[in-house]
Amino acid sequence: MPIEAKSKTTSVMGSEDIPFCPFCNGCNGKISILKIALICAIMVTDKANQQKEGGIVETEPNRQGEAYEKILSQSASLDDILIQVAQNIGLHTHQFTQQEIEEARGNLSPMNDRVAMVTFSNNKNNHIITGTVNALRKIHSAPMIAPITQTWLQELSLPDVLGRGMIADMISEGWQINVATELQKGSHADFAVRGTLSSSNVMRRQLKAGDDFSEAPTTIGVYILGFNLPELSDEKMFVSRIVRANYDSGKHFLADQYSDYYIELDKLSSWTKADLPKQYHELYDICLILNTKIKDQEDVIKMNAVQSPLALDLAREARSAVAPDDFMSDTLRRERGLIEIQAFLERNKRAGIAEGEIKGEIKGMEIMIITALKNNAAPALIEALQTSAGVSDVRLAELRAQV
Repeated sequence: MPIEAKSKTTSVMGSEDIPFCPFCNGCNGKISILKIALICAIMVTDKANQQKEGGIVETEPNRQGEAYEKILSQSASLDDILIQVAQNIGLHTHQFTQQEIEEARGNLSPMNDRVAMVTFSNNKNNHIITGTVNALRKIHSAPMIAPITQTWLQELSLPDVLGRGMIADMISEGWQINVATELQKGSHADFAVRGTLSSSNVMRRQLKAGDDFSEAPTTIGVYILGFNLPELSDEKMFVSRIVRANYDSGKHFLADQYSDYYIELDKLSSWTKADLPKQYHELYDICLILNTKIKDQEDVIKMNAVQSPLALDLAREARSAVAPDDFMSDTLRRERGLIEIQAFLERNKRAGIAEGEIKGEIKGMEIMIITALKNNAAPALIEALQTSAGVSDVRLAELRAQV
């Protein structure tokens, strides 16, 4: 839209004051043509500095960006993505030092996706899942479950890991029992909804419409979180059992068959074993090990008198998972690959913001050109503004037509 000048005055310096300023309020709605030229020069200098310093204008080589776009669009699994990224940046042949491997090994815990995968894959530690569920059930005197016989680890995606902090997503089955287990490290604002839906999906895992629902298995959700749920902010205990109940009477409804347990590991530090009733002790030991780095396990076990056979089994299995140097090198490669992808996505985000800012700058410069044209500015200044804004001769003609 053409900008209409309401008045013209002659300044002391002899330049014409233009009664419109698209950039600031400090000039009381007026900006001189000399000021336009000054702003133009500053913007040109800033843009050159951004390019020189590797700023938002040149964020990354096109070829690398194209390679990552291809990897992300064509790779279905997180593992495929990280392997290809590692190859792209030459990490697949990189040899980590023994010090790097030992430091990384010590800093892992069962609340790590790779450790959880090795610990619970191939059904080798179903007894830990069974025992953890029964440790939860013991707290509320609920019936114990039959042994888990089969566990499936769901394949994680890049959005799972980056967006949700997912560590493990497991479905376990035994005789007349289904268990949904999820380990989440990063905060997830809507996890209460996710947990409820996950349990509902597992309820009907073996059932279809028309089946005999008297044979429906007991279904339990176990959600182990490295953050606190907003919905449980008033609860001091680190574990909460969620059941269905009659709204008016509060009487439980099928609670022994269907219930969800939310374990908030952040709340564990507010308790010692001595503070808790005896029926909580085994679960407390298990949660301590889940939340402890490999390098700190021995001290934590001694200081807290961890005696639960299940908790000690979990500690041994976690140490066993991270023992091979090849596993640690592979884990480090995936970690570096994930960091690379995170950096790439962040650069893309910044580039998108920068593109919007640059478009805003160009629009502002075009307004200045129109304003200068309306006030019969010198051709040299028009040319300078045109060059700064990257405006073509065709576009300049279009701007002239708006005056």
